[in-house]
Amino acid sequence: MRKYSSNLAFVDLLFNLLVGFTSLFILSFLMINPISKDGEVTPPVKAFVEIEWDEDSDRDIDLFVKGPTGNTVFYASKENGYIVLERDDLGKANDTYTLNGESITVRRNYEIVNFTDLPPGEYVINVLYFSSQGDPLSVKFNVRTLSPHLIIHSGEVENLSPRNERTLVSFVVGEDGKIIDINDDVQIPIATRRAVGP
Repeated sequence: MRKYSSNLAFVDLLFNLLVGFTSLFILSFLMINPISKDGEVTPPVKAFVEIEWDEDSDRDIDLFVKGPTGNTVFYASKENGYIVLERDDLGKANDTYTLNGESITVRRNYEIVNFTDLPPGEYVINVLYFSSQGDPLSVKFNVRTLSPHLIIHSGEVENLSPRNERTLVSFVVGEDGKIIDINDDVQIPIATRRAVGP
């Protein structure tokens, strides 16, 4: 009797290994992430202005921002399309919250306005000591852009007295979107009688 030998089993094994390695190669190639551009972000906010005053004060300081469209954003009108008052701090009045039955006070007096767009024109940023009584306060402020992150202007208004309004800064955004003509010398009142109250 004659014996026949075949290498079919060995060829089958090699073919299966080749299919397996090819599948793994394709899967690993698909899982490669594209190279990210380091440090590049596209934030939804183009710029913002923030004010801060004595953390122990219970006095209400308000931020007023007037954009080139003429509308003013402040505590009674918190949004104007591309300008939004994100936080209206009332001194200690809205700084307390309850967690697990315990009352916790955030020791920070802070307001912030975001700009989601910067159309060309003049912007005026004012601060108003809303409380009708109290000692004069100092208010620190920053105006920043986010892409790229730059401090456009920062400073401090000292001896702000009750019911007094001061212009922190005004600036112009050019047709190219760049902030130009920054001015902190001229006082431009924007708080209306209705906004300020009696």
